[in-house]
Amino acid sequence: MKKAEENRRQWRNFAAFTLIVGLIVGTFSVVSDNLPIGALTVSELILSYLAVTINSLPLWFIFAMLVGYLFANNVKKAALFGFIYIIIAITFYFLIGNFYTDIPISVPFKERIGTYAIWYGASAVGGISGGIVGFLTKKTPYALLILMAGLILQLFVSGSSSWSNVVGIAQNITFCLIIMGIIIRLTVSKNKMRLRNK
Repeated sequence: MKKAEENRRQWRNFAAFTLIVGLIVGTFSVVSDNLPIGALTVSELILSYLAVTINSLPLWFIFAMLVGYLFANNVKKAALFGFIYIIIAITFYFLIGNFYTDIPISVPFKERIGTYAIWYGASAVGGISGGIVGFLTKKTPYALLILMAGLILQLFVSGSSSWSNVVGIAQNITFCLIIMGIIIRLTVSKNKMRLRNK
């Protein structure tokens, strides 16, 4: 009885997180696709930074990791939670994107289905992977090396041109800070293990 109640609570918490965070991520991702052009006010710069950063692949992966870390108690559930979360988040993104613009875009049905299949397929792989990595992080902090590799790859993919504007610089600095945080976390963990073995 107690286990069933814990399971229900786990699913309720997961559902609340998924709906709230998925909606936020979907909304900011749509905003990222429709950023204002030209000179920006301070508030517009902050909004642009948040939107672009949240819409980046590392952040989508991190949110999927959180699902596995916070709510899963085994690898299978981590994969399932990561999958459900990412599918709901990408669905919010598509739904909000359809209502964001006043100009209707006519895309052939066949092409639209193909696009959705690619997006949902890639998102599912990322969500499942993120959920599993998040769960494994509870077992060993070295699972964070996967995230660190993804962040470094993203910095290389963005290239030097991403350092030519305020929003790009802020996003890159955010990724660098996360990388530094992971290195510090792993160093502390290694030192604790060394002291424990003495």
